[in-house]
Amino acid sequence: MDIAGYCGHPASAIVLYKNVWPEDQNFVERLEECIGDSTHEYFSWKKALVGDLEEMPDYRDCSDFKFRESDFPVCDPAFTEAGEIYREVITGIRECVVHYQGLYNLSLEFEEATNFVRYNEGQHFGVHADHGFSYSATVSAIGYLNDDYDGGEYLLPYQDIKFLPERNDMIVHPSTFVYAHASLPVTKGTKYSAVTMYDYNDRNHQDHQATTYAIPPSGDMGGQILPAS
Repeated sequence: MDIAGYCGHPASAIVLYKNVWPEDQNFVERLEECIGDSTHEYFSWKKALVGDLEEMPDYRDCSDFKFRESDFPVCDPAFTEAGEIYREVITGIRECVVHYQGLYNLSLEFEEATNFVRYNEGQHFGVHADHGFSYSATVSAIGYLNDDYDGGEYLLPYQDIKFLPERNDMIVHPSTFVYAHASLPVTKGTKYSAVTMYDYNDRNHQDHQATTYAIPPSGDMGGQILPAS
């Protein structure tokens, strides 16, 4: 994992990490081989929902698949590869989030499921904040699993940032309304990302103790970042 610097003004706390995963990880190919054609109730691509579990394709048009630490004991043996992909992806995510905690003296106590998101040609996600009426989050971590597509830029309109990610990039930033963002329409190919939210929410995490993953202290990783580029 390389600390590339800040996106936008350093005071905005939008940090870019690069080379988060090895070049030979092949997450996209492995995901599609494992769940691409699946009709399993859980281990399959599903239409992405918003708010109170509604379909709103004009606002969010993509598909997703979620996996979390607590899924391992109940994972269907036919989909063990999905668990292995999750383990590899979340290892890179946690390394970045540990560093981010050290920069801002954060203590993040709850790790949501990692949401693998697939945007086919023409699909998008409109401007939204990750912390709002139906969901609560402190920090958002967005990883990019491929870059062989056109369009699909990451837009933060209130920060005046339009970011074209590269494969194995990760961007970490606060989740509130100031950091509302969008995934612009993919114009060619298919975009894959892995999104994980951090921290506790009374509304949706009543039984949070069963699935909590405590992010470890930052240790020697904290407090260091390259100058803005």
